[in-house]
Amino acid sequence: AVVSTQSTGKIKDSQFFGHVPSTEELRGMFTIFYDLTNPDGNGPHVLVTVICGEAVSYRKETSSSAIVSNCLTLLRNMFRDVPNPTDYWVTNWSRDKYSRMAYSYVSVGTQAKDYSTLADDIEEKVFFAGEATNRRFPQTVTGAYLSGVREACKIVERGFSIPDL
Repeated sequence: AVVSTQSTGKIKDSQFFGHVPSTEELRGMFTIFYDLTNPDGNGPHVLVTVICGEAVSYRKETSSSAIVSNCLTLLRNMFRDVPNPTDYWVTNWSRDKYSRMAYSYVSVGTQAKDYSTLADDIEEKVFFAGEATNRRFPQTVTGAYLSGVREACKIVERGFSIPDL
């Protein structure tokens, strides 16, 4: 969910803050918020949060407006004077026929070596990138990007040419 407001308040200049759900049923709901507001203060104030893990099934069954309403209720329980958003965007990757989800889910028992295993190439012909192959930045766009750079370097080091796009 992405929420845009005209608010100017920040928490000690932080760029993110977390939330620990009060019940097991709410685990994965809005657990971290990222402030993507332009540092110079120009433009809209943008707050991003995620629904992850088993809470994804909630997203599948809930409208975007209800997601935003529940998110605002949570924020208003945490902070005073949370304004209504001027706009919002809620993704629904589980319904995308090509991705079916947006990022990997790390289950209990996962080990760091599992990320490396997912990144292993097949006979130096098939290479794998994506946030699920990056154990330092899993479940992030940064992890996806860096893994793509890693695999591109492997391809170049092995002498393959990369066509101009």
